[in-house]
Amino acid sequence: MKRVCTIFLILTIISGMFMPSVVAGFDDISDQTTQTAATLLQNLGIVAGYGDGKFHPGDKLTRAQFCKMAVLLSGMQDVAAYEGFTIFPDVRANHWGRGYINAAVRAVKIITGFPDGTFKPDISVSFAQAVTTLVRLLGYNDSDVGPNWPRGYLDKASQIGLTKGINSGANDAITRGQAAQLFYNAIFATNKNGKKYCDELGFTEQKVIILRQDGTSPDGRNNGLVTIGGDGFYPYRSALAVEEGWQGTLLVDIDGYVLSWTPDAQTKREITVRTVGPMSVTGSDGNKIDNIPSNAVVYINGEKNTWDKCWIDIPSGLALRFFFSAAGAIDYIFLYQPSDTGDVKIIYTEPAAGTNPLPSLDIGANARILKNGVAASWADLRLFDVLIYNAEANTVSATDFRITGIYENALPTREAPDEVITLGGKNFKLLPNIRSKLAQRKPGEALTFLFTPDGRVADIRSERLPTYQPGVTIGDSSVMLYNGMIISGDDQLPSGYGDGTPVLACMWESGKLSLQAITVKGGAELNIIDMKAGTASIAPYAVFYDLSGTGGRAVSVERAALPDTINAADVISVSYDPSGCADLILLRNVTGDSWMYGFTTSEKGRFSSSDITDDNGNVVDTVTSYVPDRVIIENQYGTQTFNDYRNLGKNSGSNIYGVAIGTNGSVIASKACVRVNNIRRSDFSGNTSITVSGVSRPIPDDLTVYVQATKKYISIADARIYSNNFTVFLDKPASEGGKPRFIVAL
Repeated sequence: MKRVCTIFLILTIISGMFMPSVVAGFDDISDQTTQTAATLLQNLGIVAGYGDGKFHPGDKLTRAQFCKMAVLLSGMQDVAAYEGFTIFPDVRANHWGRGYINAAVRAVKIITGFPDGTFKPDISVSFAQAVTTLVRLLGYNDSDVGPNWPRGYLDKASQIGLTKGINSGANDAITRGQAAQLFYNAIFATNKNGKKYCDELGFTEQKVIILRQDGTSPDGRNNGLVTIGGDGFYPYRSALAVEEGWQGTLLVDIDGYVLSWTPDAQTKREITVRTVGPMSVTGSDGNKIDNIPSNAVVYINGEKNTWDKCWIDIPSGLALRFFFSAAGAIDYIFLYQPSDTGDVKIIYTEPAAGTNPLPSLDIGANARILKNGVAASWADLRLFDVLIYNAEANTVSATDFRITGIYENALPTREAPDEVITLGGKNFKLLPNIRSKLAQRKPGEALTFLFTPDGRVADIRSERLPTYQPGVTIGDSSVMLYNGMIISGDDQLPSGYGDGTPVLACMWESGKLSLQAITVKGGAELNIIDMKAGTASIAPYAVFYDLSGTGGRAVSVERAALPDTINAADVISVSYDPSGCADLILLRNVTGDSWMYGFTTSEKGRFSSSDITDDNGNVVDTVTSYVPDRVIIENQYGTQTFNDYRNLGKNSGSNIYGVAIGTNGSVIASKACVRVNNIRRSDFSGNTSITVSGVSRPIPDDLTVYVQATKKYISIADARIYSNNFTVFLDKPASEGGKPRFIVAL
């Protein structure tokens, strides 16, 4: 069944359907599966509940009601054109559902009447009738299911997952709860075109772990899910029954809003630590989890680590959540303490060397400390750090993020501000105790804003000199700071700051990005295991940027992505904080993450001529110019072309290349990737790692798979289902730490 117009319509409807307020879930649904299904339909505008705010999941559903729901799911919202005529004698002009019934019959063609010519709109819809309607909505017809009704439709429904979780006889009247589950299953079922129906609706599925349920994004958006994986933050406008730490799948609409959450089939054990060792944890209740693998994944406030590297820093009294797969193996270990629950403290005096500043802030001296999201100690705390102390968990979340920007405006008013607008139009919530302080300021002033770990403004200060933060230039007028915040100016960046240049940035003047080059101070050998840069300590919260080469573009890299040791020759610069700890490190092509990978072709330079004509169209001159060598890279992000002045690009019809791009937009290096054939489905460890040449290598989060037959890119999960034969391209041999950079499904 063709539905190009229908799908376009539902995308238009759904993108504008939501209201900005949060809608509560249905409090009369006790079954979690039904609640999930009903919430999704509520988000899509297919159900709204009764006037009392309840769903009444046990009530029977009429044929007319079911018909309306199916029409709405098809994408047809306006049925006015189908209200002016009668198809069935028992569906007259005064029947509320006539437009939907007529549209279902004539436009969507998913339902019929009874042999006697009636529709019987107000009798209960049977299970067989409901299933038949939705099977047809998914594009199947009698020729696909056979002549025996309802058996053929019921069998097809079972085959495509439409009736999963529902036990009902063909002639049984279905309830509203069962209908919600049927519609939920339909959205995720495979239609006749071989696609999930949700894909045709323009939705995407994102595999994530829920870090926070009611969090704030780095750019200040509230009421969202903070996730590990995916985009990291997803707003939602309706109640979602999610549990922090759980892994599952989000259904996301075209505007980036979450419509639904489906948790994985996991089990969980929570244990309050009494003692911890390299292979086990004993809880305060005496229960023990033993034989913890050394490479077990641990998420601490969203940062990925492994058990062997972090168990020694886990203190007693901390609540750990162990998540197990259906087979009983540890999937991962999870720790998160909400940073916005607790007392906000600011260090206004530089701590004396060897002195724990926590007691002076009325915080326990032995509190566990997370600074900039990673485990730290009290010795890492500095002047103007902002802390949030959770006394119950005896945990401190700290950050040193502060930046100078122009006070642009305030909401709701400047006289009584709740939010400040700064850094090029970004909104940030104010802590209550500084509202009056901002009210005394005038728009246009340059202020340094001190932020809490969750992005609220904890204080404002007038500084003689601006406070800069490290970042990387993107495009010609923006900088992405190390914490993911993007700030943009009104004008193009000064010359010398091409795309991908590591810089220090702030907004000291209105509309203008103020940039400083990061001083090259010389490298030092890095020991990432011992956190040493030469003889100096590397701060736990140090920022690392990896450049594709001399003059190359930079990307921010996590400490966990670095090798255990890095030669001094590969370290461009190390900057130190006032205490002598390395806090900003520039690397030269250590991870390869700053290179581009894909199908690479080269074009030789050529002369190009163009005619100059007068007003009468007569050629009066010819101008000849030289077009330099160029390299063309095609990958999951599209096709990009770069000048190749030194003829460094390569052209191969059978291999994938990595290309390093300079901040001036030209090629500075190129090399063929290492090709490994005959990789099987069994070589993948889920969607996160793959065994190549006997070595397990992590798969970059953003990597997709190129399907040779269709020339399309699909997710790792879909590729594992699609094929059992892959070719993997790495930036260097797996035995030397090479990473998969391009995967082809054969």
